[in-house]
Amino acid sequence: MVNNSIMTTKELAEYIKMNEKTVLKMVNNGEIPGKKIGNQWRFHLATIDKHLQGDIIKYSDEELDFIINTADKIKPLSRLTGFDYMNIDSQAKTSDETLLELTKIACESKLTCKEDKLLNELKNREKMLSTAIGKGIAVPHARHPSIELFKESKIILLRTDQGIEFGASDGVPVSIFFMTCAQNEFIHLRLLSKISRLLHSKGIIESFKNAETKEQIMQIFLMFDRAYMFS
Repeated sequence: MVNNSIMTTKELAEYIKMNEKTVLKMVNNGEIPGKKIGNQWRFHLATIDKHLQGDIIKYSDEELDFIINTADKIKPLSRLTGFDYMNIDSQAKTSDETLLELTKIACESKLTCKEDKLLNELKNREKMLSTAIGKGIAVPHARHPSIELFKESKIILLRTDQGIEFGASDGVPVSIFFMTCAQNEFIHLRLLSKISRLLHSKGIIESFKNAETKEQIMQIFLMFDRAYMFS
């Protein structure tokens, strides 16, 4: 597993589970951001993470299926969340209040014991680039996910009726937040892939907005898992 903030071509290929020659071709075509030092490419992990987040939302269903199905030890979505990891009646009114509430959920559910560090990680990530992906959805996450920060890899869901200004490119206020709690960057990418595939499902966003209870939210996840049989 890649743990360095700067990666070689070989490490990047391992990280995104692609052939090294394919990665080099994509880099030379400008499809992956990198910097050439001498005759060797180097890649900044935070830049790659930001690039992948932007691209993965645009992937086709078939491409997302491939990414998800090559994941290592990633559980179905319904087992990656739960009642303790949800607040579907958030009263947050600002982005800072939202990030604080997400942090509180992580602490109260014992996903982390490092409240201040997590909150700072979330804020620093938003300073790089908003994690709002459009259509009223955002996927906040720690800038540097790690096993030291999270005791388990889970997904926290926060929903607010009024919507939060979160810097979305389409200008739509965010009302549904999926926060990835990942123990490393690889798992974060896989969690993001699953969330992205979920959001590709027809009518799913409206289903999340209209759900009246946590039980109904869980049913949405379960129906998605049964439909696509991810394991």
